[in-house]
Amino acid sequence: MKPLIGITMNLDVQPTRDLNILDQDYGRAVLRAGGIPVPLLGIETSISDLVNRLDGFLFTGGDDISPRFYNERPLKDARMRPSPDKRTRFELNLFSAVARTKKPVLAICHGAQLVNIALGGTLYQDISLQIRKALKHGPAKPGEKVYHTVSVFEGTRICQILGGRQKGDCSLKVRSSHHQSIKNPGRGLRLAAVSSDGVFEALESRGKNTFLIAVQWHPEKTINDRYTKKLFTALINASRK
Repeated sequence: MKPLIGITMNLDVQPTRDLNILDQDYGRAVLRAGGIPVPLLGIETSISDLVNRLDGFLFTGGDDISPRFYNERPLKDARMRPSPDKRTRFELNLFSAVARTKKPVLAICHGAQLVNIALGGTLYQDISLQIRKALKHGPAKPGEKVYHTVSVFEGTRICQILGGRQKGDCSLKVRSSHHQSIKNPGRGLRLAAVSSDGVFEALESRGKNTFLIAVQWHPEKTINDRYTKKLFTALINASRK
């Protein structure tokens, strides 16, 4: 049986309706890896049933998470485009429920930041404002594609998945589209990757029996890349158990 992978969605709050929106690239990546994508409507009362019935979860990209969710005030000059609080609250509660079951989770960009906050971690609100000599991590104009190199630490689960060498680090070129990043890792998480400017690019669970991987880059946008295939295949394989 192909595992069912729940995929979180963006939320567009309008005066008369709330719209869920999902980039199909996430679903394509799950399908290619052998899973069945299940888009998740952000309805609180559905969480218990979703967690019981689905085999794995993909927390997707999106806009910024309000700093109040990690007990900070917005910095004066930080670029901010807040995601609706409804989405944030739904995903925080969804992740907490998933974490209790220890079902597999892959979190991407906004999703990685969400997972970190759910476990008590914090974020840099604006990389260019808070990190000296930062690389370009996101597009300056619509349609621009930004790439940079990420070094995955040896001995991490991510490095093992990507096929890194036993000695030395595992490096790869990634598609990047963010202006915030991990500051302090949450409970039970360890840093797993970094870019050359010191920006943290991945987190993973410290527990050996828990598949929880959070990456700041966008593997779904490089669907033919061998590292993307390995990352999504690892999620699907973990979700079959």
